[in-house]
Amino acid sequence: MTGSVTFTPSEADVVAATRANYLWLIRRKPALRAGVIIAVCAGIGSALEPLLDKNGQPPLTMPLFFIAGFMVGASLWGLLCLLALAQQPARARRVFRQQRSIHKPFVYSWSDDGLEWTSASGGARFAWNELHGWRESPATFVIYSSESLFQFLPRHAFAPGMEDDLRATLVRSGLPVY
Repeated sequence: MTGSVTFTPSEADVVAATRANYLWLIRRKPALRAGVIIAVCAGIGSALEPLLDKNGQPPLTMPLFFIAGFMVGASLWGLLCLLALAQQPARARRVFRQQRSIHKPFVYSWSDDGLEWTSASGGARFAWNELHGWRESPATFVIYSSESLFQFLPRHAFAPGMEDDLRATLVRSGLPVY
């Protein structure tokens, strides 16, 4: 089926899309990213054990230092994610103010052939196999050209039934869901 939405992105739309993208990023390969921080902290904790063994006292067990380092690393990872998430709205609002080209109406159209968008500043047409993936959040659909470039379609722009049509078209396209 063919569908279309027209909207002028607002600051809130950009914030919602940026937040949805960030939440996807921190969920993507989280074990690898968190694992590096946790492993480094656990290694530091293990290395501290012999250094703290003074005055001929029986050494504390290395596993306790390893576990303490692990917990510090896990806490640090969580804190870094929360801080970055807290910064997202301000960063998105700043980008919105800087990028004047997105202050104009956009028309997004989709069919089984692909996705197309146009605005007064330009446009693009993508076959579904040229895109990287998609996801939806409570506020927006995000369609990725790559893991760092995306288009967004805010849910408030959709007429009744059009969200379902876009979702069905995305599913038929075979584009991965993130």
